[in-house]
Amino acid sequence: MNSAARFTALFPPAFSALAGMDVRLLRLLDAVLDEVHLARAAARVGLPLPAAASALERCRQLLRDPLLEDGGAQMRLTATAQALREPLRLALAGDANAPMANPSQQLPSQGAVVQRVRILMPDYPAQVVAHALYQELATAAPSLDLEFQTWLGDADATARLERGQTDLVLGSAAPSGQVRGREVLQERCVAVMRRDHPAAHSLTLARWLSYPHLQIACHDTLNRMIDEQIAMQGLRRRIGMVIPNFLMAPALLQGSDLIAVMPMHCVPAATAAHPVAVALACLRPPLPLEAPPLRLLQHRRYAGDADDAAVALVAQVLERIVRQRFDGR
Repeated sequence: MNSAARFTALFPPAFSALAGMDVRLLRLLDAVLDEVHLARAAARVGLPLPAAASALERCRQLLRDPLLEDGGAQMRLTATAQALREPLRLALAGDANAPMANPSQQLPSQGAVVQRVRILMPDYPAQVVAHALYQELATAAPSLDLEFQTWLGDADATARLERGQTDLVLGSAAPSGQVRGREVLQERCVAVMRRDHPAAHSLTLARWLSYPHLQIACHDTLNRMIDEQIAMQGLRRRIGMVIPNFLMAPALLQGSDLIAVMPMHCVPAATAAHPVAVALACLRPPLPLEAPPLRLLQHRRYAGDADDAAVALVAQVLERIVRQRFDGR
């Protein structure tokens, strides 16, 4: 019986994706679940670490599960991963003596992986995803470095991507020309103000425009959309203060009558670092305004081949983390 037939017989429907997985992926997956450590698993099956990281990411996508999660002092298996261990071993038992194909035929070699990936995104979501991204890649590809560059807006980020000055952009600009991208989060806009703001209980268009607005300069796409919507109605708003990033917003909003409009994921959650966030009100803006989707952008020079393995790996992990952290906000 071949591997696909064994998986069909042994696994419940939830694990049917395993039936179509290459035996090399299955062997790496078995080693990862046994070692609970990617580097040791890679050494065990004879794969370069970056290639093993790429293969593990493919397994995660096919199974729709992270498989490994932060357990504090060390990584631990998810519930899905634990359920896979014994059936996976049984299914692979018939292939134990089969020769291992050369992984370099389909998986990138360690020498092909660049050492640094440059990323551009606003401070939110960067503050939320940076730690998780580093933590996972430190285990999956410890020789890979990350560089978070200074965000100056969607237009600047797209231009730098086209010039080859950055590798990945997480922002609201639309793909065009040599820039390709995919949507990773569809957001909603909210009007944010202190919870006891005079307009917090009845935010009409007239009341919204009667108060000074806080504009976050780094979100140039959203700012342009707001101004266009207001101009279409023959109205104007007063920009009481312009700030460069989202991190400054909570304290300013809490201590004034300023009102800001921002994507929900950019409203800091109430934490020790942002204790005032809990005292902010988030309301529907009083005009038809849809938040621009959050997109992951790359230049078409990154076509997913072996030479771009590091960029592809970071993009895969980053997209998954964004979806996990912000979905439903």
